[in-house]
Amino acid sequence: MYIQIKELSFSYGRSQKPIINNFNLEIAKGDIVSILGESGSGKSTILRLICGLETPVCGSISINKQMMSDGRHCILPEKRSIGMMFQDYALFPHMSVADNVQFGLKHKSRKDKRKRVDQVLELVNMSDFRNRYPHELSGGQQQRIALARSLAPEPSLLLMDEPFSNLDADLQIKIRNELRDIIKATGTTSIFVTHDREDARAIADRIITMREGSAYEWDSLCTIDDLTEPALVD
Repeated sequence: MYIQIKELSFSYGRSQKPIINNFNLEIAKGDIVSILGESGSGKSTILRLICGLETPVCGSISINKQMMSDGRHCILPEKRSIGMMFQDYALFPHMSVADNVQFGLKHKSRKDKRKRVDQVLELVNMSDFRNRYPHELSGGQQQRIALARSLAPEPSLLLMDEPFSNLDADLQIKIRNELRDIIKATGTTSIFVTHDREDARAIADRIITMREGSAYEWDSLCTIDDLTEPALVD
């Protein structure tokens, strides 16, 4: 498997109760997996552990056969080749669209940076907006630019934390279908956390549910509403 998370546990500070408890998950390359859960279920903490912003108490995280964390060592976040897309998009207000997208491109020539910016702006249908600033864009357009910036460095894994929370309902329905198409076009392995079942259904190849820090998986042959108890992820 491309992503392997085994027996992951985590607690904040001196708390005796684990936020994440024996979490296990495997993801094939190119799949989009949604982690579905209510506030406080631990779903966003999983993203922080995967990208290296938090260190697990025990367990291991492997991406493309490279160990990120296993209790003996922990690779720094900037060395993990992981893209992040946040709830508030985190665009730099003083930078143009093109400069925002280019920000994460390191160790490339000026020519190669411009070429890559052009590629991802075309991918998200925002080429005509390259010289605008974030405040001149709609919410949906800002989200596309945030996605373009995350995809520009060609990350090994894309993590998305409630990316639709700032959009109104009608725009949310339109954008989530576009988001899936864009990610699938790049073949980027992705983890998407949400509290919204419809978002999970629209985007994910698989849906994982968080309960008390552990992972459960819904049977892909059934709808979520048809199920009373999910199957524990092995």
